[in-house]
Amino acid sequence: MNDERKLGFFKLYFKNFKAMLLTNLFFAVPFILAAALVYFAASLLHQTSNLWFMGTAIIIIYPFFSGVTQVTKEIVKTGGSNFKVFQTYKKGLKNNFLYFALYGVIIYAAAVISYYSIVTYYKMAAQSWLFYIPLFITILIALAILFIPFSLPILTVTLELKLRYYFKNAALMAIGELPMNFYVMITTAALISGCLSVPVMTGNLVVGLIVLGVALFLILPTGISYCSMYRLYPKLEDIFDIKDEENDKSFPIMPVAVPTDENGEPIKGDSASDGEYVFAGGKMIKKSQAQAVEYIDESD
Repeated sequence: MNDERKLGFFKLYFKNFKAMLLTNLFFAVPFILAAALVYFAASLLHQTSNLWFMGTAIIIIYPFFSGVTQVTKEIVKTGGSNFKVFQTYKKGLKNNFLYFALYGVIIYAAAVISYYSIVTYYKMAAQSWLFYIPLFITILIALAILFIPFSLPILTVTLELKLRYYFKNAALMAIGELPMNFYVMITTAALISGCLSVPVMTGNLVVGLIVLGVALFLILPTGISYCSMYRLYPKLEDIFDIKDEENDKSFPIMPVAVPTDENGEPIKGDSASDGEYVFAGGKMIKKSQAQAVEYIDESD
């Protein structure tokens, strides 16, 4: 990773604020069209007060988030030097549009199922304390599902894998990078809360709506992506030993990360710290135990 990242979270963000702003403008076009389309359909069906119906706009918008992710990856990886925003945004769409379209459907469905599962078990727990057990399990699953979209877009724009390995590694990172995922969740929530609270503090409905629109269209899309990219992309680089290259995506030797030497063989013994963990064979193991793994070549 470029040493520019050492500028820090806020310095790197504001150093590339112009690129962030342009990216948000590119994303605002499908954002507005999707919102207008869903609102028109909701009006015809008398569903404008149904948040879940209105939320289907996410399914339409999410494929275009691939361009946003590509730009924030470039900023975090290189410090924002020597890249063209529109070409980078377009590259993200070209290489990842279909994957992100599928992700939008899955994320929306997972959110709906998680919400109604938690509500159902919560109501049932009022009748019997035994239902607190499935309620607790459902909340844990919902948190895992919440963390998967943090790393899934980053994995998709960075690595060339089969679809199932994107989900597998995103799930592993959701668990293996649990503290960092909580950190990303808190910073993302703080960003969203800040953008939503400023309009309320204006005390004027019209001014508040204008400020809210500015936040939605010019701050939040890249802001949300940047929060997860800044914290998780360095982890992904370490796990998959990603090298700087000009290719659109990297081809890892195997879909589940294991430290390897220059010949592609797993590092074992004293060459790695016993206290550091990696993902191998679908579970967390110590680096010193990373051996006898199954190689899956994803480069063909």
